[in-house]
Amino acid sequence: MKNLAVYRQILVGNRWRGLTRPRGSFVAFLIPLLLIVSLTACSSASTPTPTAPQAGGALPTPTQQETIKSGGALRVALPANVLGMDPAFSLNTADIISTLQLYDNLVLRQPDGSFRPMLAESWTHNDELTEWTFHLRKGVKFQNGKDFEAEDVVFTFNRLLDPATGSPGRTSVEFIKEVIADDPDTVRFVLKGPNAFVLSGLTIYQARILPANVDVSRLQNESFGTGPFSLVEFRPGERTIMKRNPDYWDSPRPYLDELVFFYMSEPETRVEALKDGSVDVVFPLEPTSLRALEGVPGVRVDEKASAAYLNLAMDTRVPPFDNKLVRKAVQLATDREAIRKVANLGRGAIANDHPIPPSDPAYWKDQTITPYDPQKARDLLAQAGHPSGIDLTLHTSTVEPGMTEMAVAFKESAAPAGIRVTIIREPEDAYWARVWMAEPFTTVTWNGREPDEALTVVYMSSAEWNEAYYKDPELDALIIQARRQVDNAERNATYAEIQRKLIDQATRIITVFRPILVGVRTNVMGVEAHPNNWLILSEAWLNR
Repeated sequence: MKNLAVYRQILVGNRWRGLTRPRGSFVAFLIPLLLIVSLTACSSASTPTPTAPQAGGALPTPTQQETIKSGGALRVALPANVLGMDPAFSLNTADIISTLQLYDNLVLRQPDGSFRPMLAESWTHNDELTEWTFHLRKGVKFQNGKDFEAEDVVFTFNRLLDPATGSPGRTSVEFIKEVIADDPDTVRFVLKGPNAFVLSGLTIYQARILPANVDVSRLQNESFGTGPFSLVEFRPGERTIMKRNPDYWDSPRPYLDELVFFYMSEPETRVEALKDGSVDVVFPLEPTSLRALEGVPGVRVDEKASAAYLNLAMDTRVPPFDNKLVRKAVQLATDREAIRKVANLGRGAIANDHPIPPSDPAYWKDQTITPYDPQKARDLLAQAGHPSGIDLTLHTSTVEPGMTEMAVAFKESAAPAGIRVTIIREPEDAYWARVWMAEPFTTVTWNGREPDEALTVVYMSSAEWNEAYYKDPELDALIIQARRQVDNAERNATYAEIQRKLIDQATRIITVFRPILVGVRTNVMGVEAHPNNWLILSEAWLNR
């Protein structure tokens, strides 16, 4: 694939259909909602990190093992089609969740934030944090029969880093200068400079390890990983079926015989399927669906706080968003508390137009949340040449929780500022491929990431997912500077400057941080919400 845009065009055509409402105004559908206001695991320079049982996902004790029941099929409702099975091009929730079951990363971030050794058993780094060495797990086989070795890691990252591949994950690992196989069981990452966030970078979903002998043209519709499940059937727009990998290295996992992913475009449909037992899991679950599940027998909801957020993305290359005064007016016309109440049902935290949440040590403590000030927004519009206000078209979808609710809340709060918003609700199966980063004004939701990755993946000038198309060499330099700073105080000072700059430029209006919710039947064990918005199913089992 030459680039991500070409990849999207190839993937999305008439065959990618789902159950969606037609385009058009849907304000009446959501207006009533507006009334609902009643480095862990970083090893030392000389000592490898051991594969300790406590490092996330310990094997069950004999007593626990007797309790766990193997077998059965888990039925999961997802909101949108899988665009493809090639990890390098993972784009939406369905892609991410699917490849997570079929492939493994070198390390995996657990729900508690720790890093679990996966295909890498342990790792070391030099004193300067410019070289990281990973000792690989032995006896692992890919589903095509190939033995897992260092050459597979080299192949995976070289492909990811190659601009010709066009992977959106490239920017997240551009800190890598070279990947070297020291021997079949050892791989060394030589970096462009010091980096304390290497482990986080290796957990990205585009960095799932591929066999070096794979025909990459087959990755779109087939699976070749080392993961707990293998692909049986892939019907875009309908379902995906996976079966247990009997040779999985982390025996006795997985406990399930089969996974079935159903694609249901409407949140209401997914919730009703969970309530009547047609599916076992709904992921992700919208906060607005919580009331529909209250008191429902046989259903539970798991919730995790996260750095995931909702935002309004503006294309800064085109009018009117190429004018900073207009962007600042949009910023001031955004009632963040109203969005939190409507989109999150009062959960989560208020955001301030940057992706670092208040709970993170890197959060700039002295910042003031941008106030809701429609009169000042109107004044800025007049200065920008729009004395009678401005008409904007905002594209949204139910493809991820909270996006449509945020759109409606913004429309209402922007009206007093003279910002007249027309909302277009787009089909779920087309949103990420044909609307996001194509239309100039869109609602977006992002998974939680630690600060370096959160900034790199969307703000670097070279980022494939720079949805605002905003390029600032000074900002790029600050992100790289923070990555190389070992001293926490110095790094946090750099992050404070980054946050100040992002608030000032208002290229993306990040409104709220949202909780991660998963709806589960009570007989489903081992499934929990993940702050990164992942769904790890190798631990799942059915209490029948």
